[in-house]
Amino acid sequence: MEFKGIEICCPACHGELDWLDQSRAELRCGGCHLQYPVVIGIPDLRLFPDPYIAADDDRTKGLKVAERFADLDFEGLIDFYYSMTSVVPAQHAQRYKRGLMAGVARAENSLTAWEQTLPSYRAGSDHSNNGEGTLLEIGCGTGPLLVAASSKYGRVVGVDIAFRWLAVGQKRLAEAGLDLPLICACAEALPFPDASFDRVVADSVIEHTQSQMDSMTEARRVMLNSGKLFLSTPNRLSIGPDPHTGIPAGGILPEKLTAAYVRRLGGIPPKRRLLSKMTLGRLLGNCGFAPASIFLPDVAPEQRALFPATTRRMIDLYHFLKRAPIIRHVLFLIGPLLYAVAEPSPPYDTHRN
Repeated sequence: MEFKGIEICCPACHGELDWLDQSRAELRCGGCHLQYPVVIGIPDLRLFPDPYIAADDDRTKGLKVAERFADLDFEGLIDFYYSMTSVVPAQHAQRYKRGLMAGVARAENSLTAWEQTLPSYRAGSDHSNNGEGTLLEIGCGTGPLLVAASSKYGRVVGVDIAFRWLAVGQKRLAEAGLDLPLICACAEALPFPDASFDRVVADSVIEHTQSQMDSMTEARRVMLNSGKLFLSTPNRLSIGPDPHTGIPAGGILPEKLTAAYVRRLGGIPPKRRLLSKMTLGRLLGNCGFAPASIFLPDVAPEQRALFPATTRRMIDLYHFLKRAPIIRHVLFLIGPLLYAVAEPSPPYDTHRN
């Protein structure tokens, strides 16, 4: 069936979905007969919940956000969400909020960085330049990249395992004048037919997935043979501030030490598996992708402005050093973030396209 112009299917068996009854509050698979609720206009097609919260509790939080949709702006909804989320320390909530508010500018920089690696971009004929093609973002959160991509691609779709963040994201899209399909789903079980998208984006999400192998295999499945994967992930070996905890070199420290620090602040330790340049390249190769182009991005000015003065000076030094050929190789070991662009490894079921 189509949902806002995009074909969706059962994430379990890829069978056809249809409305269970006239209320249009639930979808049913004609193949395996699983049923999926549709809440505040968002199909919940998850096969398992967000690791931080049960599915029912997640939807309850999303409904509470939706109740304030009319009287709060996007920034206000973020504040409201964190006001009812006691497990996020106040200082972390403010840092996360600053990141969310600067999300669109950061996403625009990321899209440009990925696209500029493509020969077609340099030739001026890439999809992103003429408003054609389809883009799926896995782990779209509140949708900043969807906003950034909406003027570049013909169809843009976002999925995320966190229903509550999609509820907040609806406000961001509404303020941008957009009505894009948001779908609650697992990266490891995407609710789309094979070969559906020209671009698949996984922006700082693969480190959080339950199975990195399954999520990247699914990304390959729903991608056209001519498609591209755009990916970013924190570098496990970075000596900079941990993006999830703020601890310097947090990815290198023992997990138990990091967890104890976060718990002492009253928070929940991040559930993640960080990657290095080597392990990221190996993972993509094992999931049906040709050798990826992995590179070090610049830190966008809007993102740089979120950090204290000492960190901003470190970022400036990083930008200077990454342009030196020999030092750049060292920075692959300790730089804060890895970007990758990968294409399918031929042949791969070419009858699908």
